[in-house]
Amino acid sequence: MAEADDELAREQERLDETYAAFDGALRRLVGRNTREIGVDEFADEAIERMRRERIRVYTEASGPLYFGRIDPDGRDPLYIGRHVVVDAHNKVLVSNWRTPAAEPFYAATAHDPHGIALRRRLDVEDRTVLGFVDEALRADEADHLTEAIVEDITRRRVGEMRQIIATITPEQYGMIREDPTPALVIQGGPGTGKTAVGLHRAAWLLYANPALAREGVLIVGPNRTFIRYIAQVLPSLGEQSVEQREIDALISRPHREISESRELATLKGSGRMAVVLERLLWSRLRTPEDEVIVRVGNGRARIAAGDVIALQAAARERTRTYQAARMRFRDALAEQLAGSAGRPTVRGAPLSNEDIISAVRKSSEYQKLTNRVWPRVAPDRLFGELFKNRRRLKEIAGDLLSDDEIALLVAVDPPAGRLEMTPTDVALFDEARWLVDPEMRTFGHVVIDEAQNLTPMELRMVVRRARRQSLTILGDIAQRTTEAGLSSWANVLRDAGVEAFADRELELSYRVPDDFLQLAGGVADEGTRVPRGVRRAPWPPVAVETEASGLGASVAALAARMSCDVGSVGVVVPPRLIDAIRAALDGTVEYADAPSDAVGPGVNLLDLHVVKGLEFDAVVVVEPATILDERPDGGRGGLYTALSRSTRALAIVHADPLPEELATDPGLVAIGGPGVEDRWAALRREEDSVAA
Repeated sequence: MAEADDELAREQERLDETYAAFDGALRRLVGRNTREIGVDEFADEAIERMRRERIRVYTEASGPLYFGRIDPDGRDPLYIGRHVVVDAHNKVLVSNWRTPAAEPFYAATAHDPHGIALRRRLDVEDRTVLGFVDEALRADEADHLTEAIVEDITRRRVGEMRQIIATITPEQYGMIREDPTPALVIQGGPGTGKTAVGLHRAAWLLYANPALAREGVLIVGPNRTFIRYIAQVLPSLGEQSVEQREIDALISRPHREISESRELATLKGSGRMAVVLERLLWSRLRTPEDEVIVRVGNGRARIAAGDVIALQAAARERTRTYQAARMRFRDALAEQLAGSAGRPTVRGAPLSNEDIISAVRKSSEYQKLTNRVWPRVAPDRLFGELFKNRRRLKEIAGDLLSDDEIALLVAVDPPAGRLEMTPTDVALFDEARWLVDPEMRTFGHVVIDEAQNLTPMELRMVVRRARRQSLTILGDIAQRTTEAGLSSWANVLRDAGVEAFADRELELSYRVPDDFLQLAGGVADEGTRVPRGVRRAPWPPVAVETEASGLGASVAALAARMSCDVGSVGVVVPPRLIDAIRAALDGTVEYADAPSDAVGPGVNLLDLHVVKGLEFDAVVVVEPATILDERPDGGRGGLYTALSRSTRALAIVHADPLPEELATDPGLVAIGGPGVEDRWAALRREEDSVAA
């Protein structure tokens, strides 16, 4: 014990030394006047930009200066932290976690120690070293990574996701560092850390590719609640330049949630609709039946119908979008007509070539010809044509759409205004705009989270915003909740226009306990690869049966007790019951209404849509049988998601009979009656790690 105390004291001295150097460097940066350096103004400006960037990184990143240490064989220890820290003599005290020197901290194992003899994980809080865990990288030594992760999990959540740079696993580290192209798909079940990998990968790429900061990085999530939940991870790492948006906010076209049938939503989200839109658009081109004559001064310009067709084909071949190709065609047509006019004169004066082209453009014959053979089309109009004219849809897309599907489309009244657009309309309109005349910002890299529930049309909307198709796609096929979702990554990415991708899988769940995963796996689709948890929960999963009239009261009482004993609580409720549960919580327990508010450190009320991707210390799932019947966010995928959101405690409250898979699960403990929250608390057991 004395030896450990001495080592802790030495670590505290080292931390004090580092903070002194950090504080001094920050003071010098803030007080320095780069205009007094005495070099030319361009160098002054470059140095000033570097100074402002260093100040930003130092002040905006949050958390301890460092969290780890590695002892290379025969060399001084190296400390790993948020960013580099040097002393007054330019000696490196802390290495940035993204530098090559820090790689052994994440990648070293007993089988491949990467040249280090010891790895130390430090618990630092408020400039104080609270403790540390050492790993001697020898084949006979235990791996203490799980212990460090469990220690992080047991800290109560404050309402949003935290960065994990202290507990990145070797497999996660490898994915974080992969090249930005081709697109990378990371498949991972609950608790495997795919969201954290995606966010830290964005931070890594920004560090490794300086040009990326100019091109920008975009993070896309399933809804606004999720974006608020992850919003502080990248800023805590010093990255403020990343845009984070929910999928429906990719275009600045306001809309509201309007319900539509499952069949219609599935059809409108299908990748076939991209082909239908493209055919509708280009089918508007016409060809003249006869030679066209245009009067130019006292001369005549002529063009044969076949030459017009050739100009149309050339413009289409050289230009992707409709409007840009139209302008190229008009230019080429005017030039060819001008070339056929000879040397016309006006009032006896010969016209220059520029004057001839100008005269052609102003002529009524030219205007009529161009507007007839290549008419102007607005994206709104193209989008609206999806819901009109059964005969034309049959002619254009009879090989893609059945008669019933065409009937389903023409039965829809296209949105009369922006606020009448549904989420599926947003993706279709974006496709129309992209085909006609795109005006959108593109990014050097795009991270798409919870991608399993995006339709091919929604994925296309994201993919086209990534330059060079530089994408990180995160998701779990088992958690898909809609028929428009994917059956395999290969199929949906093909429909989304992704030309090439690599796929990786995270198979270990460090955050969701194994007993919760096994319970959730029972309701998942057949063939689901449920990840293996590395620990058991400190409370077993419980089922609370109650009368329908007492459902809300039981939920409120249990959620309140869990909040006191465990930490943050997510109450997951099917839509048809959410008003009743909200009424039961009102006046009983303070809570955040997550569909409209940010999640908080206490009790959170959630529907099946916003719960995706979130994580809580404890979760109460209400009426799982009803969740199985809900669409579009329920079903087996929705219930699997709801049952796998907790890191420490899980309760199911129901009045209706449990689904058979849950009712017969031997790991689910049934409790009921008055005082159920006390009986739940009495089930407390020691938190237990299992060999992974």
